[in-house]
Amino acid sequence: MKNLKSGLFGILMLLATATIAQEKQGNGGWQRTPEDQAKNTVERLDKQLKLSQSQKDSIYVYALDLSKKQQELFKSTDDRKAAFEKIQPIRLNTDAKIKSFLTPEQSKSYDILQKEMQERRQQRQK
Repeated sequence: MKNLKSGLFGILMLLATATIAQEKQGNGGWQRTPEDQAKNTVERLDKQLKLSQSQKDSIYVYALDLSKKQQELFKSTDDRKAAFEKIQPIRLNTDAKIKSFLTPEQSKSYDILQKEMQERRQQRQK
């Protein structure tokens, strides 16, 4: 009886895993919209840098533009490495625009955050 219960539990787990995998493939891997990504970026930066409302509004515009460009680029190619290389100059340009809205103190903190994010991206690319 115990083996039967264990077997049924195992089968249920396999079915649940298969269902989740199919759902993930069906909606683009649960990717967020560019708007959600930009909002998340602004919220993360606000938490770290204590942004004013006008800074949030301005940064959102550039974060949204970057998210849209990234999404288009990754959808248009299967070569993720090439996509990452193409997006790098766009990220640098966006960073410069974002920094133009920051105070010198916030800019230093932003540089640190960006360096940490770049290290995490490089780890995921490996």
